[in-house]
Amino acid sequence: MSENDRDFWSRLGLSDPFTSKAGLARVREAMKGAPAVLEAAPPEIGGTVDLAIPAGGHTIPARLYLPENAPETGPLCVFFHGGGYALGGLDSHDRVCRRLCAMSGVRLLAIDYRLAPEHAFPAAYDDSLAAFDWAAGEGAAELGADPSRLAVAGDSAGGGLAAAVAQARRAQIRFQLLIYPLLQLAEVRKDKLKAFEGHILSAKTLEWIRDKYVADPALVRDPRCSPLFCDDLHGLPPAYIAAAELDPLLAEGRAYADKLAAFGVPVDYHLGRKLPHGYFNMTRTLPVAKRLIDKVGEKLGAALR
Repeated sequence: MSENDRDFWSRLGLSDPFTSKAGLARVREAMKGAPAVLEAAPPEIGGTVDLAIPAGGHTIPARLYLPENAPETGPLCVFFHGGGYALGGLDSHDRVCRRLCAMSGVRLLAIDYRLAPEHAFPAAYDDSLAAFDWAAGEGAAELGADPSRLAVAGDSAGGGLAAAVAQARRAQIRFQLLIYPLLQLAEVRKDKLKAFEGHILSAKTLEWIRDKYVADPALVRDPRCSPLFCDDLHGLPPAYIAAAELDPLLAEGRAYADKLAAFGVPVDYHLGRKLPHGYFNMTRTLPVAKRLIDKVGEKLGAALR
C-alpha cells in the first residue's frame, strides 16, 4: 500500500480498517470518503439504475451500470464487492464498477449483500445467490440481460462469493472474474505471512473476518464460504484470476487456479507484481492499477461477446 493510502486511514485514526477499536460503524462511515481520495475518476458510462431485488422476507439493494450505447438486450456481469463480509457496499465500489462497465461494454449489476457480524454466514452467500438467480430469471427483462451471456465477478470476499455462486450455478455462467479472491477461512495463519501483510489485510484481520462471519467454526470448510474446498469443479466457467503479489491471499488464489486447471477449466491467471491486496481501489495512488483494471474489463467484455 502506498503512503497516501496509509495516510488516509491514519488521519482517521484507523490503523486497521477491520480491527480498529473505533468500531465498525466509524469504519463504515469512513469508507464512504475513501474512493474520492484513493481512486481516479472512472470513464463515462451510459448511466446507472438503483434497484431492490426481492429475496424472501427482505430486499437486496443493487445498482445496474449501463455502458454507453447499450443495446436493448446484452450480456450482464453480476458483481460482489469486497470488504471482509463486514465492510463496503454499492458506493465503496462504485468507481471500480463504472470502470469495469466502461472498459467491458457490458452491463454490470452490483449487489449490496447483508454484512457481518449483524448477518453471519450464510447471509452474504444467500443474498448473492438470490440476486444472481433473479438477474438470470425474472429480473433479466428488467435489466436487459441476455441469460445466455452471464458472468460473475468480485474482489476479495466478493471474489469468494463470485466463486461460490459460479460453483452453484455453473451451467448458467459463461465467465468468472475473481480479483485477489478470499477463497477459504479454514487456515488464516499462513507460512511467511509477515512478508505479505499489508495495511488492509493481515493474519489478525483474517482471524477477525473468520470469527465475525462464520459463527459456527464447523462451517469454515463449507464451500459456500470457502470455495477452495469444493470437491468437484467440473463444468465451471472459464476464470480470470487477478492476483496481487504482496497479498496474504496470494497462495490460495494460485491454488484455486491450479485446481480449476486440473478439472479442465480454462484459467487466465495474472499476477500484479509488487501490488498489495485491494489495488483495484487505489487507481489514484497506484496508477498501474488503472491499466490493469482496464485490461480486466476488456477481458470481461471479450468473454461475453
